[in-house]
Amino acid sequence: EKGKWQNSKQLSKNVNTDNHDAAAGLSPDGNKLYVYRHVERDGGDLYESVLFGMDWEPPVHMNKNINTKFHESSVSLTFDGKRMYFVSDKDGGIGDRDIYYSEIDVNGEWGLSKNIGAEINTKYAEEAVFVHPDGVTMYFSSKGHNSMGGYDIFKTKLVNGKWQTPENLG
Repeated sequence: EKGKWQNSKQLSKNVNTDNHDAAAGLSPDGNKLYVYRHVERDGGDLYESVLFGMDWEPPVHMNKNINTKFHESSVSLTFDGKRMYFVSDKDGGIGDRDIYYSEIDVNGEWGLSKNIGAEINTKYAEEAVFVHPDGVTMYFSSKGHNSMGGYDIFKTKLVNGKWQTPENLG
């Protein structure tokens, strides 16, 4: 307001719990909020909250194609909302934490997830995936590739259906 940030305030009593909650992503139209919650029985799961009028609905646990008994975090949807990219450390991946994607079916459910592949995922951890509204540019953080140490930010483009070698943004 007038060039100054105001004090933060709780988003909604419907979204927050007494447990660890974190914003994991927001749909391009701003009407769906994806929340990461750490639950003792697993490594943490993703939930979806829908904006209804001026308030957010209570978050709903996402389906088994997204959530597993492992750690799922960080969500980014394509501009048309038909593909979701997310991070998981579930069995069968390439490394510590990998980027996966799932496509929405005709019933509005997220389908089986697929690993995005070895061009992006390394034996180290990937995290914080974001797909640009152009649908072909992806940003993510990684401890692999040509990292300077810890998580670096990388950029890649989808060209003819193939993700290009990620560029470290320095």
